[in-house]
Amino acid sequence: MLKNFIYLNEPALDSYLSSLEDGLRGAVQAKSASSSSISGKAGVGGVGVGGDRDTQSEETISRDDTASARFERLQALARQDAERVGWIDVVNPDTDLAGVGIGALVEIECEIFIPEMIKALSPAGGLAKAIDQVQALAPLASLIGSDMTGLPPAGQLDAMKGFANTLGSDAAVVGERDDTDWRVAGKLLDSYLSGDVEGYARIVGKVSAVLRTGSWKPLLALPGMNLMGRDKRREMERKGPDEGQEDSWLQGPAIMVDVLAIYR
Repeated sequence: MLKNFIYLNEPALDSYLSSLEDGLRGAVQAKSASSSSISGKAGVGGVGVGGDRDTQSEETISRDDTASARFERLQALARQDAERVGWIDVVNPDTDLAGVGIGALVEIECEIFIPEMIKALSPAGGLAKAIDQVQALAPLASLIGSDMTGLPPAGQLDAMKGFANTLGSDAAVVGERDDTDWRVAGKLLDSYLSGDVEGYARIVGKVSAVLRTGSWKPLLALPGMNLMGRDKRREMERKGPDEGQEDSWLQGPAIMVDVLAIYR
């Protein structure tokens, strides 16, 4: 089928494909040739000589090896030699992911969403801008009759804004299906994102961690989003989420992947 890529990490794609093709292609050239025959008779006074003449022409067409074409080749090669590549085309997650390990390259169709906490901390969520507005209005609060007593102190507001700015424009996404408890999660780099990622789509990625049933991981501690110290993170994971905070966590069974592509 024709693929509409919403996310495609081209450096990772080139790295994987070069391993399978012993290097990367340059421009692809194709040649086409055509020939024609001309017949005739020449002479004087009705006496002449007949003959044929062949003509040939050749055309060379140069094509760029686009990212979408490279992905098609990677997918085809991986499916042809799934065992060596570690390729898993997930159809039934409960069986296909039962023995999955780190390094496997998986493709799974699921419903993708960005957790609300990640949305709030992103630039589009506006948390940092909202804090800037509150801090700008604070000196004028008494003049305009606004009550600011319920807001966190200035130091806490600065810490919240700094945390949101640290997250940047990259996002963590989670994918889930109705027919299984398995989930897939990973980080998307903003520079490779080209559309609205939320909704049903296919994710292709390399497994970086596996969460077994009953285990938890805070979303902000996904690989590539380690915004808290290792000891603190491990302590939180052993404890699990507080009541009402489950949406800020990833619950096993789940796989965390380095996302290569998302397409519809």
